[in-house]
Amino acid sequence: MGKEINLKHIDPSYTIRSVPANAFDSVYCIRLAHNAVHAAMAGRTEMVVGRWHGRFIHVPMPLAIRQRNTVDPDGDLWMSVLESTGQPKLFR
Repeated sequence: MGKEINLKHIDPSYTIRSVPANAFDSVYCIRLAHNAVHAAMAGRTEMVVGRWHGRFIHVPMPLAIRQRNTVDPDGDLWMSVLESTGQPKLFR
């Protein structure tokens, strides 16, 4: 029998956003909402509102979902996950 491994993946975005909303969050959310409503009233469909270079923009959904985010198993992000969870680098 092999040794049992307890694997835990912690998505850093959950850790970052697991704090109560502050005033900046409230302003950002209301601006996203305002821009989404303006887009809808203008007849825009199949798009999401985003922020790029400090400006709110309309992103077509096909563009927003055309590629998946990936984690490099040799990169800094994955190394920080392994270090914070105490997992070994290689699993056998």
